[in-house]
Amino acid sequence: MPTTCKIWLRNDTKVYNCGEKVEGTVELTVTETKRMNAIRLIIAGVATVDWDQFRGAKKTLRFKGSEACFDSEIDLLGANGEEVDVQAGTTSYSFDCYLPDSLPPSFEGEYGRIQYIITVVLQRSGRVDKTFTIEFTVRRGLDLNAEPSSIRRPARIESSNTFRCWPCRSGPLVVALQVPATGFVAGQRIPVVLEVSNRSGCKIHLIQLKLVMVVAYTSDTPRVKVKTNRQDVTGAELDQVDDPDVVRYEESILVPQTPVTSTDDSCKIIQIVYELEAELEVGALHQVMKLAIPIVIGTVPLDSDRRESTIMEIES
Repeated sequence: MPTTCKIWLRNDTKVYNCGEKVEGTVELTVTETKRMNAIRLIIAGVATVDWDQFRGAKKTLRFKGSEACFDSEIDLLGANGEEVDVQAGTTSYSFDCYLPDSLPPSFEGEYGRIQYIITVVLQRSGRVDKTFTIEFTVRRGLDLNAEPSSIRRPARIESSNTFRCWPCRSGPLVVALQVPATGFVAGQRIPVVLEVSNRSGCKIHLIQLKLVMVVAYTSDTPRVKVKTNRQDVTGAELDQVDDPDVVRYEESILVPQTPVTSTDDSCKIIQIVYELEAELEVGALHQVMKLAIPIVIGTVPLDSDRRESTIMEIES
C-alpha cells in the first residue's frame, strides 16, 4: 500500500476571509517505517494568466504571466535538518496560519485565475519528493465607506449620435444615464434612470441596461501585454419607444454575488472593475450606441443615511 496523506481543514467549507486563521491537520499513513529528511507544509496563493494570440486560424504567440500573492512554509517534521524515522501507521500533524488582510480574493476567469493551495511535501534522501495538495477559497471584504467619497455622489453621462453621413445627416439621438451613487454590494439594487430623446428618424431596436465586469489580464511572457475581457453580470431589457420627446426609464438592477472591485495592487496581473452600461441598437444596420458609468462593488454598503441623501439629490 503506498504512502497516503490527507489534509483536513477545520473549516469544512474551505472558505476563509482575509485576516482569518487557517487551521488543520495532516494525516500521514505509511505501511512501514520510513526515514524522512523533512515534511513541509506550504500555503501559497498564486495568480496566473494564459491566452493565445491568433492571426486568422493560426496561433502566433502564447502569452503567460504569474504572480505570487502569498507564501508561507511550516516545518511539520525535520526542522533541524536531521533525518527522522516516521513509524508505520498514521501520524497526525497540526498546523495553523493567519492570512494577511490584503490578499486578493480567489478568482476564476476566462484568461486567468487566482488560486490558494495547501501543499504537503515529503522529502526523502535519494528519492523524488512526494506532494499532496488541496485548494481553499479566499474572500476579501471591501467597506465602501472607506472608499473615496465620490462613490456616494450621483453620476450622470450623456451622449448624442447621428446615424447618416453628410450631407444627409439625421437629427440627434440623445441618451443620458444616471445613478444616485456608484458604490453597491451584492443584494442591493442599483436605481437607474435612462433618458432617451430620438430625433434621428431611426428605429431603436434594443435598449439594454447591464452591469458588466471588466477584467484586465497582464502577461509578462514573451512580453508585457494586457488583454481585457468584458462579461455581463446581470441586466434588464427595456421597451423601445421611438419618441422625439424625452422618454424616461426608471429601472433597478439587482447586484448578484460577484468578486469585489480591485482597489489596490494586491494582484497586479488580474484587475477587476465594473461598469453600468446602457446599450442601444439603432437603425437598419443595428448600429450600437453605448454609455457606461464606473461602479464599485464591495461587501459593506454605504451608510444608509448618506445613501438616502444621494438618492434624494438625484430625484430632485
